[in-house]
Amino acid sequence: MRQDEKKFWVGINMNRAINPQRFQLLLNYFPSAEAIWNATSDELKSIKGFKDAADKFCRHRDEEELEEEFQKCRKLDLRVLTLTDSKYPDSLRAIEKPPPVLYIKGNYVKQDQLGIAMVGTRKSTNYGKRIAKKLAGQLVNKGFTVVSGMARGIDTFSHQSAIKSGGRTVAVMGTGFGHTYPKSNADLMNKIADNGAVITEFPFTQRPTRWTFPQRNRIISGLTRGTIVVEAPKSSGALITAHDALSQGREVFAVPGDVRKSTMKGTHGLIKDGAKLVEDVSDVVEEFRDIQPELPFDKNDDNNDKKEGKQELDNPKKEVFFHLDFEPIHFNDIVAQTDFSPARLSHIMFQLEMDDLVERLEGNRWVKTE
Repeated sequence: MRQDEKKFWVGINMNRAINPQRFQLLLNYFPSAEAIWNATSDELKSIKGFKDAADKFCRHRDEEELEEEFQKCRKLDLRVLTLTDSKYPDSLRAIEKPPPVLYIKGNYVKQDQLGIAMVGTRKSTNYGKRIAKKLAGQLVNKGFTVVSGMARGIDTFSHQSAIKSGGRTVAVMGTGFGHTYPKSNADLMNKIADNGAVITEFPFTQRPTRWTFPQRNRIISGLTRGTIVVEAPKSSGALITAHDALSQGREVFAVPGDVRKSTMKGTHGLIKDGAKLVEDVSDVVEEFRDIQPELPFDKNDDNNDKKEGKQELDNPKKEVFFHLDFEPIHFNDIVAQTDFSPARLSHIMFQLEMDDLVERLEGNRWVKTE
């Protein structure tokens, strides 16, 4: 695409009167983005469904603002793709209301078409954190790209684990690149761009709002073969992504958990409604028979089996490990539940920690890791 033509795509996408539906409506009526940009108010008002937006569209066509947008993109080394670009993701192009324009930091490559979304609550439990890290690591070891929304909680843990495991990950933002959200994930955003791509449909100055995040969720699911909901209460935005995946004809998976936890009500509801229950990566892989022969052998499979074989615990460690869970428990409570003295228990906990079976948290609280 000519750079000047791409400019018009970006300008229309920036216009305050435009959303994906209206952009598509205009594309169906005019021969090019340039023609849309230069259309008169009368021409725009003649389009059924656009009459009320025509005057607002004309008021907000700003060449200077458009040039500033491209300057900001160049400064951050962002790529801009439109629906007519050959490198625009095919899986995303196939959904209803695909984003007309994508801003990309990093590199979205062909391999990323084999994507799996991992989403969940921002207020995750330690159990959700553990499962997210485990699944993300397993997925990238099988050749999948982990796609998520860079939010706190499950999204962050999924991205981090994919990177730590040496795989690719893609983040879809609910803001423009001028407003990283949450701000605490600015460093993570750069790491994701170095190990995959950060993507948004929103212009540079778009701030986080209540509507931008639900809108971006269709992109998270649209970039993938399926969506895993790791941990989500009934009102979680992760369920919006799952429903988008269903409407797009993509697979939906859900991780089971403690029935007493409110953070698991949404995932259990999905399982009741037919989402596939997921315990590990094999539950995901078996749903994609068409790609199974292409998936690499997981080099960690044998190591994991050997590791499990080595984790035969002696009686003291076994007894202590029995009293631990994926939710934090204070050291004093472990003392109360066992017959060990604090000194003896400290030694046992140190041994379990060296075996990578437990982790010490702030406040002398402990959780098991496997």
